[in-house]
Amino acid sequence: MPQNSLNFKILKTNEPITPRSGLALVDAFLKNSGIKTLIDQHMPLPGSNRGYISWQYIQLILLMLIG
Repeated sequence: MPQNSLNFKILKTNEPITPRSGLALVDAFLKNSGIKTLIDQHMPLPGSNRGYISWQYIQLILLMLIG
C-alpha cells in the first residue's frame, strides 16, 4: 500500500482508544488493494435503480467480520 494513501496520520498515544479504531486501516487496505475492482468486474450489477452495488454489501460484511 502506498505510504500516502491514508488521509490521516498514525501516531502513538497513551490515551485509551476503542477496540474498533483499527478498522480505518482495514478500510484503507481494502480500498487500495484492488479487491473492489475485482468485485465490480465479476459480480452482477443491481437489478433496480435503487439497488446497491455488490462492493457495498461485501465491504460492510468484511468490516463486521474483522471488527
